[in-house]
Amino acid sequence: MTSSPTSPSPPAPASSPASRSRPRSRREAQRSPALPPSGTLPPVASLEIPLFPLRAVLFPGHELPLQIFEERYKTMTRELLESGGVFGVILIKHGNEVGGSAVPYDVGTTAVIEEHRELPGGRFQLGTRGRDRFRLVRMLDPRPYPYGEIEFLDDAYDPRDAQLRAAFETARATFPVYLRLALALSDQWARDLSLPREPHRFVNTVAPWLQVEEEGKQRLLEIEPAADRLGQLAEQLDGLISRIREQVDNHHRQRFSSLSAIS
Repeated sequence: MTSSPTSPSPPAPASSPASRSRPRSRREAQRSPALPPSGTLPPVASLEIPLFPLRAVLFPGHELPLQIFEERYKTMTRELLESGGVFGVILIKHGNEVGGSAVPYDVGTTAVIEEHRELPGGRFQLGTRGRDRFRLVRMLDPRPYPYGEIEFLDDAYDPRDAQLRAAFETARATFPVYLRLALALSDQWARDLSLPREPHRFVNTVAPWLQVEEEGKQRLLEIEPAADRLGQLAEQLDGLISRIREQVDNHHRQRFSSLSAIS
């Protein structure tokens, strides 16, 4: 099994890529009824699900393409396609993706298969999407793929909380500055942003854009209180802006030097 993350698109309302216009296979059409929308799950003390330890952090609402080639994950994929169930994507703390030695972090994101393509040799290409954050309660016996008991994180918040509102205003003002600078490094123009007005969804939307190590994204995933998540996001953005602003200045100086040399 490997993951093939792609660069996130600028935050905007969800759209349907052209690749999704193909007819669904018979197996896709016979799936179980869809799960409740993200954030509207019924109260559950715990749940037992398949797990995908990866070297990437998945946030709710984001896509994650996967290439499935290990036998245990082929089995898991076939079972998920039959049941329409969820699985858990969770960052590896140490160990390898392949071979069963991975030790994961405690917090991950449930995901569903939205697209699949079966390849020669029983391999699969999957298009998956993150749903809800969870905490790993304990690992269970393999089936033969990793399996675990999870509980969902509480995304409830009080919109009247002054600390939360202040943290949200700071993060909403800071992220566009970071994005403009990051795009300027590749001579791109920032577009008008359509950002969520709900704090947890806001963090989930912008976090994949941050040019930080996966461990930094993991911190944003696993913090539970909305105000604390936003505070951590603002702290990471401040550090990134200081670093990238210097890179942008150097980039512009090099461009102008090249133009001067040509003229």
